[in-house]
This record gives sequence, structure tokens and C-alpha cells, in this order.
Amino acid sequence: MTKKLLEQKQAHDREMQPWQLLDAQQNHVPDPGFQSAEAAEAAVELHAAESRMKAIQGSAGTQDRRNQGKRDNR
Repeated sequence: MTKKLLEQKQAHDREMQPWQLLDAQQNHVPDPGFQSAEAAEAAVELHAAESRMKAIQGSAGTQDRRNQGKRDNR
């Protein structure tokens, strides 16, 4: 009984789903990447802006130690 039910379930799972039947291009996978040319341009501009950012000179901890040293010498 359980083997028969399992076989029926597996056969049902292998069948194409109704929404897949409506699609003219079966097994269609959209192209990876940006949804539009504008989105691609915006990403390029954002990357260019981020890559031209001024470098951080040392970490916050280094600056804090330097400032603490100045306070200690006062």
C-alpha cells in the first residue's frame, strides 16, 4: 500500500505544474544580472564613487591611542 502511494506521489511530482504549462518557453531561466540598463549604469557609477573614496588613515583605535597620548602629556 505505501509503495503504491509513494509511486503515485513520485509520478505526480514528475508531472509539469500548471503554471509551467502556460509558459511558452518551457524551462526558461531569466538571464542573470541587472534587470535594466539603468540599473547596470547605476551600479557602475556607485562602484566608481566607492572606489574613489578617500582612504581611511589608520583605524579608530590608533587615532584614539594617539589622542589619549596627547591628553596624558598635558
